[in-house]
Amino acid sequence: AFAGKYKEAQTAAEDALLLNPNNSMAHAVRAWALNFQGQYAEAESSITRALELDPNNALAHAYYVEILVDSYYSGLGDFDGVEKAIEESKVAQSLAPDLLETHRARGYILEATGNYDEAIQEYEAAISINSKIADLYLAVGRNYRILGAYDKAVEAFTSADALNPEDPNPDLLLSRTWATVGEYGKAMQYAKSAV
Repeated sequence: AFAGKYKEAQTAAEDALLLNPNNSMAHAVRAWALNFQGQYAEAESSITRALELDPNNALAHAYYVEILVDSYYSGLGDFDGVEKAIEESKVAQSLAPDLLETHRARGYILEATGNYDEAIQEYEAAISINSKIADLYLAVGRNYRILGAYDKAVEAFTSADALNPEDPNPDLLLSRTWATVGEYGKAMQYAKSAV
């Protein structure tokens, strides 16, 4: 899933479920992979099953945060889902405060609720655990961009681009950031690269 191969992650989780249909982590990873593919209802069903099997599965609580927030962003979920995501992020923190996924989930809900400085701190904590995940740098960059710290946003997006050069999102975000500060030549260059 961290490599952006969501269908493959889903297949691997479903293969694990064939071997053990009561594997909480397999349900959780399946849910997370489904979420990345925009299948929010099925993702929520799978994450609920993961938590029924193991209510102390910190990763499942962390993944649930992202599912709830993404469902809300898509227009399928309601604001109660955001409130639940806040609760889930706190549960994940209490169960496993040092997990990368816990920091990522906490950062995600903080970003969703407009707490950008705190979100950056959580994403940076996740990066300190594993500095090779491009999505974490994209998240940091998004938050710096919103705060108007464009130099730090460019640095974060450039790091994301270096880690995953096949992903057009870092180039797209770099283009928008350069355009925001009036560097239209650079913006055009990154826009072409994104396309």
